[in-house]
Amino acid sequence: MRKTDKKIEREIIRELTQMCEAAKFDHEGFIWLTHEVNYQRFPQSLKVTLVFNESVSEEVLLAEFQALIPKVQLALEPVIGESLPAAQIEACREHRLQ
Repeated sequence: MRKTDKKIEREIIRELTQMCEAAKFDHEGFIWLTHEVNYQRFPQSLKVTLVFNESVSEEVLLAEFQALIPKVQLALEPVIGESLPAAQIEACREHRLQ
């Protein structure tokens, strides 16, 4: 990873962490997020995954996911210089083994 890639990675982490911490209290079922990126193809390869509690209903998950998409885009816009396409943001459920 190049020095500039490391700088961008730190900025992505900082912005997503701030957004995530606020969203945990405002969005039902949302528990955390993660991202992955290939800096050879940045920002087209950047993907953000929003993770929801497995007990939240499908209807609530979809509504909260739709509400979080613009927040992710707003958080990352200063870092990537444009709005992250909604297609690069996904939702999943956290499954726990008992």
